[in-house]
Amino acid sequence: MSQLINKITIFFIVFILLVASCAARTPADSLSAVLAQKNITPGQKVMTLSLLARAKSITENKTAIAIGLQAVALSRGLSDAQYTSIAYATLAQIYIQANDLTRSAAVVDSAVYYAEKTGSQLAKGIAWYRKCWMENIKGDEKNALLSGQQALKYLEKAGSPYYASAVYYVMASIYANQEDGPLHKKYGQLSLQAALVDMDYDNILVAYQTLGTYWQYYHMAHTSDKAALDSAIYYNSLSIATYLNNKDRIIFHSTVAITALNLADIYAQNFPASYRDTVFKYLDIARKIGVETHHMEVVSNCYGMQSDYEAAAGHYDKAEELLQKGLAIINADSSNTLATKIQFMSALAALAEKRGNYKDALQYQQQFSALYKQLYNEEKLNITKELEAKYQAEKTATALRNLEQTASLHKTLGYLYIGLALALLTAAIFLFRSYHFRLKQLGMETRLKDEEAMRLIAEQQLMQERQERLQKDLLAGTLQVEQKNALVQTLQKKIAEHTNNKSVLTQINRIIDHDKRLDESLAEDKADFENVNPEVFDKLKERSDNSLSRLDLKHCAYIYIGLTNKEVSQRLGIAPKSILMARYRIKLKLGLGKDEELDTYIRSL
Repeated sequence: MSQLINKITIFFIVFILLVASCAARTPADSLSAVLAQKNITPGQKVMTLSLLARAKSITENKTAIAIGLQAVALSRGLSDAQYTSIAYATLAQIYIQANDLTRSAAVVDSAVYYAEKTGSQLAKGIAWYRKCWMENIKGDEKNALLSGQQALKYLEKAGSPYYASAVYYVMASIYANQEDGPLHKKYGQLSLQAALVDMDYDNILVAYQTLGTYWQYYHMAHTSDKAALDSAIYYNSLSIATYLNNKDRIIFHSTVAITALNLADIYAQNFPASYRDTVFKYLDIARKIGVETHHMEVVSNCYGMQSDYEAAAGHYDKAEELLQKGLAIINADSSNTLATKIQFMSALAALAEKRGNYKDALQYQQQFSALYKQLYNEEKLNITKELEAKYQAEKTATALRNLEQTASLHKTLGYLYIGLALALLTAAIFLFRSYHFRLKQLGMETRLKDEEAMRLIAEQQLMQERQERLQKDLLAGTLQVEQKNALVQTLQKKIAEHTNNKSVLTQINRIIDHDKRLDESLAEDKADFENVNPEVFDKLKERSDNSLSRLDLKHCAYIYIGLTNKEVSQRLGIAPKSILMARYRIKLKLGLGKDEELDTYIRSL
């Protein structure tokens, strides 16, 4: 019955939206018109408020949060928990838009909690979709895929192609990160098929975009396949054309800004300099939409790509001007864009070095180092917070299990006491049997005490393990600070001794470069230390007769912990094409046959 009511409710809202769209230009206008209806029910009002909050989340985020909270408050007064679950699920996305991951994760948990209290398949599907979405954001891809499959089961019963398309898109993006091309393509196509059934243009745009990304990745691995490059351009261009023809029906315009930026990058990387006008055409689209949607990181990257063209043409003044514009935009942005600032500082330092302006190059490099240190510290703090949160969650779960065990124990003891009383009443007749019963009771109590003692020991071991993990992180951070202090003292001494000596400045640049490599090496060694069993390295050395270099062992460690080729490339500072050569070299050193996969062998150790 609740499923029938749910379908009627959704149908009624869609019908009103279709009528209202004749008089209103944007989704927000249409939804506001629905709220103005006098005969709207409380359930319909909750759903419409949630949709309105979503529609305003890009340009009016604070207003959107207030509307989303209003929907949650109104839903609490309704008997069916499906409305509260859906209101919370919608609010999660709005909090992410405000860069508030903590609140977003909390309301996702609330959405799943209330979904379990309703028979609505749609509410359950939406809640599990948000759970999949949040787990993907946190990097828990394995559980995200499991949650996505659970969401699809509910959504199939509910008959909701809109949310099914969104789930397929998340799963496609996960397989893209894992470099699983066939599954990336499969779920991208499923996302597009579902979006076309529902004709939701936001879902259609991201489906086109993920298929364009699939063909772009495929072409990077098969550079001679021109059809793959044509397909990448086709799907990205189709996404932009769909946006231009349906602007007023689309909520998340920033999707197209990213698509346009990707398309500009495809032309820049795969076509000669004569395609400059085409590249700049898509950069202009990306920059315009980025400004409209306050997506300043996209805008700054547009200036960065234009700067590359000017620098390649020898127009260094113009290139620096564009980089400074992009940097100014990033500095004015309130969101955390440290990684982008670091890229701009690196580009400015490289440009100054090309111009022979070593003093400016040193200043940019110093700013680069300071930002890099800040980013490292923030990431370290985030990891510490995440570990602490996991520890607290496990501690709470353990406490709840203990309470459940205690309640069960009390219940068991209650039954034992009742049995004992009955035995005492019949003691005169059944003295011998009563005696054996008491022995059995004492044995059970002894076992319960032993189990309690074992539980306490296990809990102490868990706490000790968490403390040791935190101590590892603290030690790594301390070593990093000591290394940075030594570097700063060395640089100060060199500058004081040789103020105008260009060779010394060059030496300082080398010291800074060396320190960057040490930073990368430290982060990599830390990852190896925490995630790879030392026996794995022993087995690799034995198999290769100690022919593997330290860099080879790092590469093997990254494969062992599940990093993709793209991630390994970023960690080792090696071009993606060089990764393939490195893998081939390692395979030869290990003596693996043609049919033996390197990844399979390393992860089997």
